[in-house]
Amino acid sequence: MAPSRRDINSHDLKLWRHVTRNVSAYRPSRDSALESEDEPPAAAKPRPAPAIIAATVPPMPAKALTIGRTEDMDRRQARRLKRGELPVDARLDLHGLTLDRAHAALTGFIRRAHATGLRLVVVVTGKGAEGRGRIRAEAPHWLNAPDLRPLVLAVTHAHQGDGGGGALYVLLKRKRG
Repeated sequence: MAPSRRDINSHDLKLWRHVTRNVSAYRPSRDSALESEDEPPAAAKPRPAPAIIAATVPPMPAKALTIGRTEDMDRRQARRLKRGELPVDARLDLHGLTLDRAHAALTGFIRRAHATGLRLVVVVTGKGAEGRGRIRAEAPHWLNAPDLRPLVLAVTHAHQGDGGGGALYVLLKRKRG
């Protein structure tokens, strides 16, 4: 609930004026494609009263990625992801890399893939000796890092044809803007 004018103290009012001192109203051009002929010009439209903004609230942290967790997804898409029915857009093989190089390669790969609008990528980590590969164990932690987590929607184990237990499907969020 927004605070009423009476709830605002002088410090808040000074802060608000300081923040908004260089702000001007957005005035689209008359030939804007967004205006229709039925609507009055922007200057004739009544303007809502300016909202009073309390404090900036930091965004909620995203839930940690867990391999196989798809609750944040559309059910049909989650089922297709788990069955390996979604088309793979790119693949990264981390075999033979040191942990540092694998981490850097994964980070760069995920950023580039998201920036170019790719949706599903396969990251081949390998299983390691006796199924205890270090890259395989670290990859989920790297994907949960603050710089990558906002880009990733879900992670599941890949199907046998895409690398099986030594690979991960990484579904990236849609690029906004």
